[in-house]
Amino acid sequence: MRDDRVHRVAAVLALLVCTASWGGAYVVAKGLVDRYDPLSVLAVRFCFGTAVLWALRPRAVALLPAPSRRHAVVIGVLLGAAQVPHYFGVRESTASAASFLIGTFVVMTPAVDWLLHRVRVTRTTAVGSALALAGLALFAAGGTVSALGLALCLGAAVMYALQISTLGAWVPAGNLWGFTTVTMAAITVVVAVPALLRGLEVPAAPADWLRLLYLALVAGVLGVALQAWAQRRIAATQAAVILVMEPVWATWLAVAFIDEPLTPQLVLGGAVLLLANLVVARGSRPPAGRHPPEAPLVGGP
Repeated sequence: MRDDRVHRVAAVLALLVCTASWGGAYVVAKGLVDRYDPLSVLAVRFCFGTAVLWALRPRAVALLPAPSRRHAVVIGVLLGAAQVPHYFGVRESTASAASFLIGTFVVMTPAVDWLLHRVRVTRTTAVGSALALAGLALFAAGGTVSALGLALCLGAAVMYALQISTLGAWVPAGNLWGFTTVTMAAITVVVAVPALLRGLEVPAAPADWLRLLYLALVAGVLGVALQAWAQRRIAATQAAVILVMEPVWATWLAVAFIDEPLTPQLVLGGAVLLLANLVVARGSRPPAGRHPPEAPLVGGP
């Protein structure tokens, strides 16, 4: 029982590291998306991450069982498909409004998890989800969005909820390296298609490639792998509450490094989101009937 508790706490911390890396991606990518098409940045980022994974352990994908390869493709397609309405939705709204609308996956995930897998929501998780939504609302108060932006951001939220739920059900016990490689490859294909249609722009400056290294390897490879590893140990609905910390990290890092203003509203919203995470972390439990807690972070050859 003690070991299970340690594994669950480790999973919560892993997801927080994951959200911090994604929040940092906003700051790192800011200069890139000002000069290059954001879809091109996404396509190059995930392509490079996939290539590094493949080059380091080329046999990992071949040794991944066929069902796990199919599952990784579906999860990658969902995550990649969420990026497109996410990107275009942000263009149709203020950043605060988009962060709230996309963050509603925190209340969509329990519904998706019940519909797909008949997983019941615990009282603790329900409280955490409600607190997280309230924190997001405070965080995003005053934002505006068009009707198109509303539809796009909510569409991205649905995709993220589906991805979180299916990942919790399908992540394999071993060879997470191969699973992550296939997931990254599927994301690459999905985001590369609209990028190619719009005209692919490949960064040329060395400083831009250093930014892409962070986006590909830390926010990309590490983030995807940590999320998969963690969701073997805690339920998808609990993972969703922790994952909504991403805009908080993005805001705090933007305040620290690019001089964006820190308002009382942001402080209060962030505090409520932190409280939601504490509630979920205290009451976290493994995904019921899905996975044993002993899976390694990286398996395969």
